Amino acid sequence: MKHLIYLILGSLIGWLIWGVFTKDFSADRFRLLLIGLILGFLTGRRNPKEATE
Repeated sequence: MKHLIYLILGSLIGWLIWGVFTKDFSADRFRLLLIGLILGFLTGRRNPKEATE
């Protein structure tokens, strides 16, 4: 759970920095980014990669 909070916080900070440079603080893009990151995180956590030799 701690990693998911860090993921959300990191994406928020990245969105704010990107918005400062582009002057585009679109909430729709942030929501799509956040949904994609959370779904990817949960899927990766449920189906971890197996170690390859």
